[in-house]
Amino acid sequence: MSELREITGNLVLSELSKQKFPHIKTYLDIKKIDLQGVKTIDSAGIAYLAQIKSTHSNIQFVNITEKISVLSELYGIDFLFTERGFQ
Repeated sequence: MSELREITGNLVLSELSKQKFPHIKTYLDIKKIDLQGVKTIDSAGIAYLAQIKSTHSNIQFVNITEKISVLSELYGIDFLFTERGFQ
């Protein structure tokens, strides 16, 4: 299994409701998640990423887009998207 996974597209409630993104448990063996391909994100998308990080604290998010950075700061969880994350 790959140690890097990319998340691309629109990370928004309507797409998450359609289960277009992998279940949180599938990230077990992932070390890094590349977020460069995220085009649009909303609070549900931020919650999805936060849930990934809270379930798998060793995961590092890379290539954070400006939209993700702004929303995560607004919600007070920008520390999840730093190199150190929970560590």
